[in-house]
Amino acid sequence: MDSIFRFGKGKHKQPLDGSQSTRSSKRATTGSGILAVGCSQPRSNDPTSSNPTPKCFRISGVPSSWSENDVFDALHNIDPSLTHQNFQSSLYPGCSGNTQIALLNSDSGTKHLEGHKYLKVPEPTNRTVFLTIDSDFFNLTPLNLPEGEIVADVIAVTGLAGHAFGSWRNRETHQMWLKDFLPYDVKNMRIMTYGYDSRLVGNDGATEMRLLDFQRHFIEQLQNARSSVPKNRPIIFIGHSLGSILILQAMIESKRNPSHKHILDAIYSMFFFGAPHEGMRTYDLEEMVDAESGDYETSRHNLLRQLSEGSEFLENQKEELCYIWKEYKPNIVSFYETAPTPTSELGSYVRDGKESEMVKRFSAQLYIPIEQRIPVAKNHTNMVKFASAEDETYQTVVRYLTEWMKSITESNAAAIKIQNHRKSQEYTHCRKSLKPSDYQSYRDEILLRRHENTCTWILDDQRYRLWTEKDGQAILWISGDPGCGKSVLSSFLTKDITRGKTNQVCMAYFFCDDKDERLRSAHSILVNLLAQLLDHVPDVNKHFLAEPEYATNKENTSWSFGMLWRVFERIINDVHRGQVYILIDALDECEQESRTMLLNKLKHLLHDPTTTIQLMKIIITSRPHIPVRSYLTDVIELRLAAKNLENDIIAFVSASVNAQSQFTGKLGDEVRQALIRGANGMFLWVSLILDDLKHSTNTTPRAIRERLRMLPSDLSGVYTNILRKIRTEDQQTAKSVLQWVVWAVRPLNLQELTIAIAIRPKRHTSMSSMEDDMHTDLRQVLRLIFGPMLRIEDGDTVHLVHQSAKDFLSGMNSSTEGGVSLPDLVTSSVKSNMQLAESCLAYLSFDECEVGPVAVEDFWGDDFWKIIGILQHKLPFLFYAAAYWPEHVRQVDASDQHQTLCTAFRELAECRRKLDLAYQVFMFSWSPSDYFIKTYPLQIASSLGLIAFTEELLDHGADINDQGGRYGNALQGAAAEGHETIVRLLATRLDIHITENIIKKIAKIATKGRKVMEVLLSTHPEIRITEPIVKAAASNWKSGEEVMEVLLAARPNIEITEPIVTAAARNSRGKEVMEVLLAARPNIEITEPIVRAAAENFGGKEMMQMLLAARSNIEFTEYIVTIAAENFGGKEVMEILLAARPNIEITEPIVTAAAGNSSGKEMTQMLLAARPNIEITEPIVKAAASNSIVGKEVIEVLLAARPNIEITEPIVKAAASNWESSKEVMEVLLAARPNIEITEPIFKAAANNRESSKEVMEVLLAARPNIEITEPIVTAAAGNSRGKEMMQMLLAARPNIEITEPIVTAAARNSRGKEMMQMLLAARPNIEITERIVTAAAGKSRGKEMMQMLLAARPNIEITEPIVTAAAGNSKGKEVMEVLLAARPNIEITEPIVKAAASNWSGGNKVMKVLLAARPNIEITEPIVTAVAGNYGGKEVMEMLLSARPNIEITEPIVTAAAGNYRSKEVMEVLLAARPNIEITEPIVTAAAVNYGGKEVMEMLLSTRPNIEITKHVVTAAAGNRDSGKEAMRLLLGRDRQFGVHPASVQAVLSTVPSVRHH
Repeated sequence: MDSIFRFGKGKHKQPLDGSQSTRSSKRATTGSGILAVGCSQPRSNDPTSSNPTPKCFRISGVPSSWSENDVFDALHNIDPSLTHQNFQSSLYPGCSGNTQIALLNSDSGTKHLEGHKYLKVPEPTNRTVFLTIDSDFFNLTPLNLPEGEIVADVIAVTGLAGHAFGSWRNRETHQMWLKDFLPYDVKNMRIMTYGYDSRLVGNDGATEMRLLDFQRHFIEQLQNARSSVPKNRPIIFIGHSLGSILILQAMIESKRNPSHKHILDAIYSMFFFGAPHEGMRTYDLEEMVDAESGDYETSRHNLLRQLSEGSEFLENQKEELCYIWKEYKPNIVSFYETAPTPTSELGSYVRDGKESEMVKRFSAQLYIPIEQRIPVAKNHTNMVKFASAEDETYQTVVRYLTEWMKSITESNAAAIKIQNHRKSQEYTHCRKSLKPSDYQSYRDEILLRRHENTCTWILDDQRYRLWTEKDGQAILWISGDPGCGKSVLSSFLTKDITRGKTNQVCMAYFFCDDKDERLRSAHSILVNLLAQLLDHVPDVNKHFLAEPEYATNKENTSWSFGMLWRVFERIINDVHRGQVYILIDALDECEQESRTMLLNKLKHLLHDPTTTIQLMKIIITSRPHIPVRSYLTDVIELRLAAKNLENDIIAFVSASVNAQSQFTGKLGDEVRQALIRGANGMFLWVSLILDDLKHSTNTTPRAIRERLRMLPSDLSGVYTNILRKIRTEDQQTAKSVLQWVVWAVRPLNLQELTIAIAIRPKRHTSMSSMEDDMHTDLRQVLRLIFGPMLRIEDGDTVHLVHQSAKDFLSGMNSSTEGGVSLPDLVTSSVKSNMQLAESCLAYLSFDECEVGPVAVEDFWGDDFWKIIGILQHKLPFLFYAAAYWPEHVRQVDASDQHQTLCTAFRELAECRRKLDLAYQVFMFSWSPSDYFIKTYPLQIASSLGLIAFTEELLDHGADINDQGGRYGNALQGAAAEGHETIVRLLATRLDIHITENIIKKIAKIATKGRKVMEVLLSTHPEIRITEPIVKAAASNWKSGEEVMEVLLAARPNIEITEPIVTAAARNSRGKEVMEVLLAARPNIEITEPIVRAAAENFGGKEMMQMLLAARSNIEFTEYIVTIAAENFGGKEVMEILLAARPNIEITEPIVTAAAGNSSGKEMTQMLLAARPNIEITEPIVKAAASNSIVGKEVIEVLLAARPNIEITEPIVKAAASNWESSKEVMEVLLAARPNIEITEPIFKAAANNRESSKEVMEVLLAARPNIEITEPIVTAAAGNSRGKEMMQMLLAARPNIEITEPIVTAAARNSRGKEMMQMLLAARPNIEITERIVTAAAGKSRGKEMMQMLLAARPNIEITEPIVTAAAGNSKGKEVMEVLLAARPNIEITEPIVKAAASNWSGGNKVMKVLLAARPNIEITEPIVTAVAGNYGGKEVMEMLLSARPNIEITEPIVTAAAGNYRSKEVMEVLLAARPNIEITEPIVTAAAVNYGGKEVMEMLLSTRPNIEITKHVVTAAAGNRDSGKEAMRLLLGRDRQFGVHPASVQAVLSTVPSVRHH
């Protein structure tokens, strides 16, 4: 800590005793905040010391660059003769700002300082420093300079007439324990003392002392001190006497004022010494004040009255604190005095009068559960003046502080672990795949409705406390009627349950909402609960990875309820995850079928004796009619009734009425009483009534009283009154609004609702055509018509005020409600959904929707999201209409009224661009990561299960056999989505072609497979069940067992081959399929490929158990065990293998696979336990170092088992390359082997690391500060798409790095290189920009901005042919080419440039347009046209070239290239249409025969040229085509029948081709 120095005239510091202080500390040379110069003396424990108490001075405003000697030199300006022999000093960063504060402690010579308040010190830099000198210590003063990270602020507040420094200093030893003891005994704390002018005499009346002023000033000082530190840094208060009251007042003010609430949230603990909670003895003090003030009443009198015994002020404080203690649970330690305190004589501070108990024991204690109460055998004054570090009370303080600091540090470490977890790629994958709603904003919106001091009653409720205190799992069911505040109570509990708890506690919640389709299913509940568990529990990734589909598809995973539940179950059964609280609010608003499914799952989970869920507590809230007890036993039920809520209702009503200026005096009392009387526990009722009164057109007291006499008794009555007031001219608007608000699948925002209610399907065909029918200010319209019945949340989203309003409106069956006539405002569900569906389809058919879908080449880039944003701006209702029109149609599908809808869909389908846009947005809404595929209208209708639409399209000529699209064809679409009725409809059509390939696909993808397959086999008994079909059924993870049972029943003699059983063994949900196969064919041979498939199955435990049970003598080869060790979910499989074959040899490949597994820690531990003598080789450790999920943990396991493992360069390089956990792995390796050689390849690997390059580079540079940073390292950093921060670090660490051409080229090639290039150009303005660099930029997909930057930095760059060629071949080359042509209008466009554009498959059409526009006379050569013909996306370019150059010669090489193009059909169609007489030669037909997508082009060639000669080369090519040769061969074999006679017999040619036998 502080050294004690004598000051000399020089700049050298010496300890008082001539030697180095044993408790010296490093002084910060930089930093911001307050730097305090503390007066420190040698730590003396001699209680007999008779030294006079030194006087301490504080010098504020010391520049951060000054030392203690600089401070002393400045003091010579006051008195050059001032000696330094008896001064001690300390220097600390200030509590706020960027200066320091010095404290000087002296026994003598203080008169020189006492006469000066300010000191002006000129600086050599012509800057003047103003120092402030005082000894009062008002405001905050720092008392230490903590070493290491500061994890808590300790703030001591002195008492009445106290001194911020002297009150804590012992009179005999002169030790100030907060400064002289505490910093050494408890580390990582910033210690401050706070002073304020609470003198009772002797201040000449300069200060008018009001406790309110003290409180406000204290709060502002806290705000200043906390302005530059993390807001959540814990605060530990130490209060003495009045200081304790000031702390408590600050708490109360922080709770009232939202801008100060962060202070209350940060309070972790409090020490109270002699706190007068019930008042203190003030008689002698009052006499002292009277003597000085005479007969005048002063603020000092008032202050003493506030602190006196029986004080009303303290009683009010106690009441307000009751609410705080319920919500906030800081650690409180109250010390009370047991020795009497001498009183002072009249008019003096000298305490030499009779002894008295200043603060009685009962007054110094709060008597609340969170308080520890400790006696101190000293009087009121001396109880905080510890003579030495051995003082027993001081040691008690240290003990508590040590425990708290340990807890805070552990909590911070857990928080950092969670933060790092959230930065991981696996976390990102999981989060994106789940797609949760914004659950926190939804909760916070509800929490805002909570009135201060409400809801806290539940914390004392016996049933709630039983739930909280019950060991193990517990379920609390809170039930109540509509509007009684269940959701607000739930939002309060989500905050309270975890308040003050460690990071080992996780609170996951979900608020159901029937008004929003996204918030009313069990699927949504699980998605959002899992997202929160993922947020707060770092090691849950493994439970997601154990789900095969997620492990394979990551962000693209389509989570079913079953998959989500399995993950949830695994997490809850994980005994290492800590305490979990689950809260599900408004379960009654979850769809009934979905709710039943969830309750059944919970019943099984909670009552299954094999589960280990001892650390889960659940709260469910709902209306009373939900049969929670029917599913869950041992439920603690808390029924919300008016009696429970009485105090909350009174508080809510009082505050609400008080906030209304028109309800004052007697009228206000009457309103309050009427609302309290009629509320019956319903907060919503109170809000609606008060809103109605407030906005009444007649606000006279008489009118208000009349309305109070006629208040409705329930919510239905309130809603009825609102609807009755709607004017006749507003009823049509009201009806349209209510249709959408009640029946929309999700809430609409104001812009969407404005459009929706304006659409007239028969009248409007575009946005512009309905402008005159759209409201200009719908917000105002809704307020005027509906009053409080509608609520606009999240800025502009329109909601009904409550679920009870939706229940009321959707249940209205006539224009009469309760005998009261109402306007006909709400139509039935069927009629409303029909009108909503019609409006959606009408909007999708608007002219503006003819923009068509987003181009495929843009789908994955940033451009796609820009286009989505543009679409949302230009077509605001598009995303609702496209996503939800099918849902509205389904609600009316069985009615007789949907011919209008069928016609609307058919008309939409007739414009493919509009339909494609609608379907793309539909798919995007449900699965944003899915790649869009244009799909035929019939396939869309059948896959959506729209029977009438499917029939309508078929009746109007839709081709039932159209192939392509998302599902392949209409039948496959219906089967994949489990629409049995549509499958039957399509299968019974006479014109349908059902091939083996179609049955195979259906067998693999069918949902509800039993019914689908039964329909197909019954309508088409001729279907032949082949091995590929049965294998496909075995692979079906949705309903494979159903399909297999149907196939085996229909064809009992099917041969069950090895590939079929292998497919079942590999199926992640294949257990049931395997059971079917083993039951049907008990003698199936279980071969190695089958066991291997089971071993690699993510859910292979049950599969392996089944195989072992059926065939106990299975041989487990090294390959099988290695695959199990690689399996993400293979731990359980490995346990089975080791148990079944205890003597399996565990080889290096097996352990290497385990070390690299995401579940590798447990797997490696298991193998080491089973085989203690396994040799741990370099490949094993390298695999662990590469493990991105648990690499650190696996390395620790290996090092613990084999402390002497050699850590080689490949191992460290693997750690440096580890995307997710390179930093952690590297730290473990360096800690274990401090002398590892860090080579250039290791640094280069770190620089290449895309995910964690910055973090691992920091570790390496810290470990090896002098390492040479070479060109390859910097080049790797420049090419890293996320390397900006790393490059900044390298340039800062090595300012003289040479920036070479390869480095700049790597930056130019970097997909995110703009900022990298800016940084390099700023660091090295004279870098030479070479052709190679510009070529790299021109070829980059985001090259436009890079090129603009380079041209701006180097205006004279020569733009060469290679540069323009690179731009022409760029998938985003249009923008780059435009930049180049604008900068260099005279660039020569050569054949290689045009050929590059012609070969560009994703952006070539756009580049070619630019080139042809800029150079209309470009020569289009044969190589260019050949490149176009071979381009996958060449159709548009070919049309463009033929249009620009009608006389281009189409040669054999061009047509051959087209025939070999796997998307050749479209290009060939263009060529044959332009040149009908092209000669089709043998090379052309051969190219088509070899083309793996050439079936359609072969068909085209054979149909347009019936007399083509089929040669041996053609047939040989087709026979060798593994992909589509079979189809091509069938075309060739069928040519005689289809196209007539040809010169040479195909059969004759076939006889000469041996390979044809394969077909």
